[in-house]
Amino acid sequence: MSTRLAVDVGGTFTDVVATGPDGATLHEKVPTTPGDVTRGILDGLERVGADPALLDRLLHGTTVALNAVLEGATAPVGLITTRGFRDVLEIRRTSRPDMYDLQQEAPVPLVPRRHRFEIGARMGPGGEELAPVDVDEVRAIAARLREAGIGSVAVCLINAYADTRHERAVGALLADAAPGLLVSLSTDLAREWREFERTSTAVVNAATLPVLGGYLDRLQSGLAERRFAGELMIMQSSGGVMSAESARTRPAATLMSGPVGGVVGARAIAEALGGADLVTVDIGGTSADVAVLDRGLPVQAAVGGFGRWPILMPMVDIRSVGAGGGSLARVDAHGALLVGPESAAAVPGPACYGRGGTRPTVTDANVVLGRIAPEGLMRGRLALDVEAAARAIATHVAEPLGLGVGPAAEGILRVMNSNTARLLREVLTEGGHDPRRFSLLAFGGGGGLHACALAEEAGLAGAIVPPHPGTMSALGILGAGVRHDRSAMFLRPVTDVSDGDLEQAFAALLGELRADSPLREAVAVLSADLRYVGQGHTLPVGAGPAPSAAAMAEEFHREHRRLFGVSRPDAPTELVRLSAALIEPAPAPARHAPGDGPAGERTGGAHARAELAVGAIVHGPSRIEEDGATTWVADGWTARIDAHANIVLERVA
Repeated sequence: MSTRLAVDVGGTFTDVVATGPDGATLHEKVPTTPGDVTRGILDGLERVGADPALLDRLLHGTTVALNAVLEGATAPVGLITTRGFRDVLEIRRTSRPDMYDLQQEAPVPLVPRRHRFEIGARMGPGGEELAPVDVDEVRAIAARLREAGIGSVAVCLINAYADTRHERAVGALLADAAPGLLVSLSTDLAREWREFERTSTAVVNAATLPVLGGYLDRLQSGLAERRFAGELMIMQSSGGVMSAESARTRPAATLMSGPVGGVVGARAIAEALGGADLVTVDIGGTSADVAVLDRGLPVQAAVGGFGRWPILMPMVDIRSVGAGGGSLARVDAHGALLVGPESAAAVPGPACYGRGGTRPTVTDANVVLGRIAPEGLMRGRLALDVEAAARAIATHVAEPLGLGVGPAAEGILRVMNSNTARLLREVLTEGGHDPRRFSLLAFGGGGGLHACALAEEAGLAGAIVPPHPGTMSALGILGAGVRHDRSAMFLRPVTDVSDGDLEQAFAALLGELRADSPLREAVAVLSADLRYVGQGHTLPVGAGPAPSAAAMAEEFHREHRRLFGVSRPDAPTELVRLSAALIEPAPAPARHAPGDGPAGERTGGAHARAELAVGAIVHGPSRIEEDGATTWVADGWTARIDAHANIVLERVA
């Protein structure tokens, strides 16, 4: 029986992947249960045949915290900050998300102004105490929080990154004066400058603490009823996992918990391909998530976040657009065809699912055009109603535009592909990457259906569809190891930093990590952020086992030239931040056996992926079918099975 199992909850399906007794992987997809997603998870365990009592570790990717913020379903939260900084959440930054939109409105802060409290305690930028913590002042605020019915509070004091004493003192006073109050100290999450970003991080964490805690209570209760006694681990936005207990105190670290699993799986594929340059697209039921692997390594966000709330925590840079299989198509009042971001979600789902949906989706368009087999999904457990899909498209798109159902379905796919390809180009070019160097790694239930069109429109070198693309995110989570991160400001000119200074600073970070997060086996990964003096942004570079400021500066100059076409080795350069991570060695990536059919070439029709051996070639237009996903080989393209059982899509005309 399996000893390790991973679960990824999506908007439409919940994916479950487990390791079998022979090391092979078992894959299942079950419908997500929106009212209580824990039911879908438990259903998935039963479907894959996993006995919870025999599991050593259950790894889980969840978007509970993210959805709570996006849907405005967070708990009431308070904020304690330094006098004069009560309105930092509204002042934000002077930069505008859309510089040409004169009517744009700033997002409503998660903490209303009446629940933001100021105290007189203050630290200087060098960590010197300018005004002490007033005990009575904090106790009075605790009483007001109780009166307001607030159960979670963020504490973010000016310059706390330089010295944490004041925040810790406030936290201790709150624990004494208001037992049961959940407290998020900014310096427990991010010991960095940028007051707005650090405040945002602490507030998001505080607002999602009760939400994720309640969800984990329900999940752990359901697992306990099924005699689960192993470790429940939660995926982090950084690409590693942490214990459920750690997640209860750091929910902000789980915001991209679901989508990042696919990027972790993509890294294993990139390594197998010799450190390939890949741009990933994970097309699920509600969105398309895009990330970049530069020379085989996922690109990290300098300042992560979602929507318009930044998060100062390690995070793989993942961008999303509302373009998934369940994205709804409609014609607006001006006669324009729009697709997404509204989604049919799991309930009622696309019209072709036969669950009461009557509005057309991207999946309905693919079904009508014959790109998804009408026999059904999930090994036939979900039969597809082609006529219902055609009716939905006819009523809501074809008739308003004066088109036939077929051309209307083509139009839906063209709009969806255009929206996603635009994001692919933006992510690559903003990062200084040439799209022609990158191949598209397409996964998720819909990735293979759109891979050829997206690679073509985004100007990419080609496309790859990995084995088991429909459960790729869960597969990546299954292969993730435990990870703990710590960072600290270190703002000094490179020329003023000795190797001994660096060694001492990194040793302090690692000491804190080992004290808080003991791991039996862990690899230490050190890095630093550098910039030219006067720059507003930084670039991360690896520190190596023997950190050297001069060596890191040389690497910074090389990276700056590679990404932006220019470097200034003679210009003053400074270190800004040091980061350390302890990473548990991940299990060996799953091996995927290629098909057992003959090699050779095939043209047109439908082909089972399980029957395509290494070297087999399929000429488009054709579809390649497997459990949970379909790959559409467009006209003028070929699909080749490589030595790693990937489908490699290449243009031939």
